[in-house]
Parts: sequence; structure tokens; C-alpha cells
Amino acid sequence: MLVYEFDFISLQDVLSAMENNLLTSQGVVVELDGAFALVDVQRQNGCGGCQSQAGCGTASLSKLFSPNRSAPVRVLNTLDAQVGDRVVVSLDESQVVRQAFMAYGLPLIGLFLVAILLKFMAQTLFSMTALQLDLVAILGGAAGLVLGWGLTRKLYQPSLPVLTEKLQSRS
Repeated sequence: MLVYEFDFISLQDVLSAMENNLLTSQGVVVELDGAFALVDVQRQNGCGGCQSQAGCGTASLSKLFSPNRSAPVRVLNTLDAQVGDRVVVSLDESQVVRQAFMAYGLPLIGLFLVAILLKFMAQTLFSMTALQLDLVAILGGAAGLVLGWGLTRKLYQPSLPVLTEKLQSRS
């Protein structure tokens, strides 16, 4: 005789599953600015849990370019935190991907599209040498990069991290 056991999912299980999509970091409130708080968080990179970080070029570059591993983050002060409070700051993981695309992907797409488009137009409309066409492509790439960066700055407002928990109030 087969006996099946069913486990019911509790609300706590659902909440912890939802938290898996959040990037969280602990920090200390260092300054209040109106409705916002500046939280000093410890930057983390993906190298911390990697077994081969000792021989990895990415880990070396990370250490080289960010010797100061803390940076204040501006968050909406929804928990009425005060200076000196230890808090948890979180951001939806999908927002990180979207922000990375807007910061790097859109300007890069602009670089390639405008470079190709201008080179094609110059080749079709004018009689130019290969060197001149390359220069047009370089100028078009620079213009596309600036255009993509400008569109990102003008049209996209990244979402701020949020305070999710106050761990310890100041003494």
C-alpha cells in the first residue's frame, strides 16, 4: 500500500522563496537627507564564493580598481532609521539586470548601430576611400555611444534599493 505525504507550504516558505530574488546587504546609516538615508554598505563581488579567485584575473582587477570596498547608498528611509542604525538594504535582482543593460547595453548598441549606419550611408552616397569610410565609422560609433548614453541618462530612472529591516538601533 502506497502512502503519500503532503507538506503544506506556509506563508514563511513563500516569503523566503520571494527573498531569494532579492540582493541584500547589511549596512550602517551614516547620514539622513530629508526622506532619504545614506547607508554605508559593504560592496560584494561574485569572487567571494569562488574557489579559483586566487588565480583569476577578474578577482585581481576587482581588488585593483576598488580598494575601498564601501560606498554610501541612497535609499528611501521607510523604517525611520537614524544615524548609526544597522539596516538591511535590498534590491530586486531583475532591477540589477535592467540597470546594467541601460548603463552598458544601450550605449553599446548605439555605438554599433550608428557606426554601421553612417558607414553604409557614406559608402552609398559618397565616393570615399577605405580610410575615410573607417573614419566615418569611428565618428559614427562615438556619436552612437554618446547618443545611447544620453538616452539612458534622459529616459531611465533606476529604482533605488529599499530598507527592508532594521537590525540594531543606535545605542
